[in-house]
Amino acid sequence: MPFRPSDSLSKFVASPLVIRRYGGANAEGLAAYERDYGVRFSDAYRRFLMRENGLDYALPHDGIDALPTDQRRDAFILSDINTLFGIGNGHPYFDLEALAPEMGFHDYNLTPFAHVVGLGGDFSTLVEITEGEHAGRIIYTDGELFHGLTHDDLDGKSADAAVEYLSEIGYYAPIAKDFDDLLDKFARLS
Repeated sequence: MPFRPSDSLSKFVASPLVIRRYGGANAEGLAAYERDYGVRFSDAYRRFLMRENGLDYALPHDGIDALPTDQRRDAFILSDINTLFGIGNGHPYFDLEALAPEMGFHDYNLTPFAHVVGLGGDFSTLVEITEGEHAGRIIYTDGELFHGLTHDDLDGKSADAAVEYLSEIGYYAPIAKDFDDLLDKFARLS
C-alpha cells in the first residue's frame, strides 16, 4: 500500500538518514522568494516547506543492488542528493534565500521554468518544473553538464521543448511525477 504524502514525509524525517531538520517556513518569505525569482512553488513543495523548510540527509549507496529492479535507478539517483532546500531557514548552505543570488549550480535565467529544490554531489540538483505539460515533475540534473549549457541552447524554446531537449542531451532525468511522489520514494528508501 503506498504511503500518503504526509505519512511519507513523517517516515522519512523519523529515519536515521535525516541529519538535520529546519522547522516550518514563513509564508510571507515563500511569497517573496516566488516574486523575486519569478517561480511558483507547487502545493506539495509548499506543504513541505511549511512543515520542514529543508532537510539534510544521507542515503547510502550500499543496498541498492538488493532493491527490486524497478527501484534501483531512482534509488541510485536519489542517493546522490543529500539536501532538500528551504527558504529562509538560516543555514548558509541549505537556504535558497541565501544561495539563490550567487548559485553557481543553477541559473534561473537559463531555466525560468524550473526551480531548484535539492542538491547533491558534483552540483547535481533536483528541480521542480513549473510550467507546461511537465509542470510539477521533479527532475534530476547532471551537475557535470551544467557549465556546458548556454542560453543559445534554449533560446526560443518553450518550457516543454526545453525540458525535452535537456532530457535528450542527458542533463535532465525525470525522477518523480511530483514532490509528493519524491517523498514517497524517499520514504521507501528509509
